[in-house]
Amino acid sequence: MVIAVVAAGCATPDANQPTASDQADVRFAQHMVPHLLQTTAIVDLARDRITRPGLARLADTIHGQSHAHLERLQDWLASRGLAPYDPQQDPNRRKETDLARLARVHGTNFDLAFLKVMTARHQAGLRMATAEARDGGVPEVRTLAGQMAIELKAQLQQMTAWTRAWSKA
Repeated sequence: MVIAVVAAGCATPDANQPTASDQADVRFAQHMVPHLLQTTAIVDLARDRITRPGLARLADTIHGQSHAHLERLQDWLASRGLAPYDPQQDPNRRKETDLARLARVHGTNFDLAFLKVMTARHQAGLRMATAEARDGGVPEVRTLAGQMAIELKAQLQQMTAWTRAWSKA
């Protein structure tokens, strides 16, 4: 009987492998990683084109936060032996990217074009982060998603205000 109890205790699942309850966390991380990679690429493009100092500071903040979140999510996925993206996604089947569209914009129109793209990206990121903060099973990932949601909401408010003000000018 003692052998059966000891053997049963040794049959625990690998702590690094996702459990059924972790699937929301894995889905979030594997979708958020490419989202953040694209966001940082857009901000990298924008740095030399943004004309308003406040927007340039916000872009720097977005870039720094995105890199920090990206690193945490990639580390979390790697620690579980998982791909940093959803293997079901084919990046070659996407429509023209935000980066490609934004790359064609120059001059005074760039700031508003950047705000339009970044607002849409933040709305998508906020939907993902909010769902994870609500449904996630891994406290570390759920907490990160909650932090991301707070940051995204604040930045969306600022970007919406600027879009309204600058569109009138």
